[in-house]
Amino acid sequence: MRDLARPVAAGVAAALVPPRCAGCDAPGAWLCLECRAALEPADVPLAGLPVRVAGLYEGPLRAAIHRYKYRAEPGLAAELGDLVADLLARDLARGSRVDVVVPVPLHPRRVRERGYDQTALLAERIALRTGMPLRRALRRVRHVRPQVELDRSERLRNVAGAFAGAVGSLRGARVALVDDVVTTGATLREAARAAHGCGARRVRAYAVAHDE
Repeated sequence: MRDLARPVAAGVAAALVPPRCAGCDAPGAWLCLECRAALEPADVPLAGLPVRVAGLYEGPLRAAIHRYKYRAEPGLAAELGDLVADLLARDLARGSRVDVVVPVPLHPRRVRERGYDQTALLAERIALRTGMPLRRALRRVRHVRPQVELDRSERLRNVAGAFAGAVGSLRGARVALVDDVVTTGATLREAARAAHGCGARRVRAYAVAHDE
């Protein structure tokens, strides 16, 4: 019950307290125009998997993501999700074909601890803003240590076999795979592998930030 109460309380507080930028604390918006304008979208070089991010995991964007994930502020899913939705919308306008948005899921235990699945909320927002269908085709079948606690050589082993999905649930689909932060790409690669195992024809990945 306490886990569910945290995001509810945060939502009530957000409705009552005037917004302040999650990046720089300036009043007026949950992510101000100045912080948005400072972002530089980029492609992350990840072998075999195209990845686009809204910016580097530093400065105001890092502060906003930290508040979103660790300070029970799920309302920031709208602001951060819009950054990624803009990336996907631009790709669609350039002729990229995407059939479905799929989040990289948290393990149920982590969802209970946090009170919400931050990547699922991002994916919901992205699907809403782009008009793309949302499909929660993947599930996390192993509870692993948080990737942030591990060095680069440990991350790939940590998430090996962590994801699964129903065979055929993504048959022939061109997937936009959504995560919050990409560092080594180990989690995204493993989730993309599971998506292909579900029948996906092609997988492209999108994230809010890249932690170099």
